[in-house]
Amino acid sequence: MSLTRRQYLGRAGRAGGVGAAALLGGCASNQQSDTESVSVRIGSKPFVEQKILGYLAYQRLQSVDWIRAVDEIGSGNSLSNWEETAAGQQHLYWEYTGTAWMQLPPRHETRITDPHELFERVQSDAHSQELKLAEPASFSNEYVIVADTAWTEQTGVSTISELGAHLRDVGSIPRIAVNEEFFHRQDGWPGLASYYDVSTEDREQLESETFIVTSIGLTYELLEQGRVEIASGFATDPQLNRSTITVLEDDRDYFLPYQPAPTAYAPLIDDYPEIFEELSPVASALNKPTMRDLNKRVLIDGEHPFTVATQFLDEEIADDA
Repeated sequence: MSLTRRQYLGRAGRAGGVGAAALLGGCASNQQSDTESVSVRIGSKPFVEQKILGYLAYQRLQSVDWIRAVDEIGSGNSLSNWEETAAGQQHLYWEYTGTAWMQLPPRHETRITDPHELFERVQSDAHSQELKLAEPASFSNEYVIVADTAWTEQTGVSTISELGAHLRDVGSIPRIAVNEEFFHRQDGWPGLASYYDVSTEDREQLESETFIVTSIGLTYELLEQGRVEIASGFATDPQLNRSTITVLEDDRDYFLPYQPAPTAYAPLIDDYPEIFEELSPVASALNKPTMRDLNKRVLIDGEHPFTVATQFLDEEIADDA
């Protein structure tokens, strides 16, 4: 049985989470009928897209009279955000469905490529850990393998299967750059190479001769500088709009859907389901081209994630107050 709002505030306030604040006046539609406001501590991972998503949630909830949003955006990895939210040490962040399924407790090896089925399975896992997931955005920020367009035209390689065959059968091995996380994650390079029939021997030879492991973003610089022909990336990277870069088709559907969903401390949502209701139009407004554009404004144009998120909400999300 869920706690009353007053009981929950008392319990979480003692733990430093949710606290009572000043009396609220007025009768706007985004106000609660009782007299307490709620602190919602919002986190994110440290990369750009996560910061934008974090500030979208922060600004959206901050505009609600009875919510006091607390900015804890930009620190921690997937596991620390998941565990701190499950413990109520922070209250909300956005997690990707594929990451939750493959990398977070209880961690699964079964590959599920249907987005709806994957979300339901992740939602079930989350429920058992004092977490709840709201409906995700429509876009998936899955890993992608990209290539220099001139190289693809020269070799005829347009799919990851064809890349695998090229690595096995052609004497000239392409130079490859991947980010460090992709190199180590089982749902990244190790699993991809195995899935697309690159032998351990061929993989070890490739890694010893023409392989660069670097940070996120630098893979594209190496590609543009002509220092590599192949690189790892993400589906919402703004660099993918360049004509000099070609995304190789994942023709055997290796990569899982990675849809971002607001992920929250379950007792908070049990007592305040309106929090997810407030975030629903935000998630609904995000598609792949939109997210690429928002990422571009930060990564390439140099704007701050807070500014980009605020302007997007002002221009694209109706104010229900």
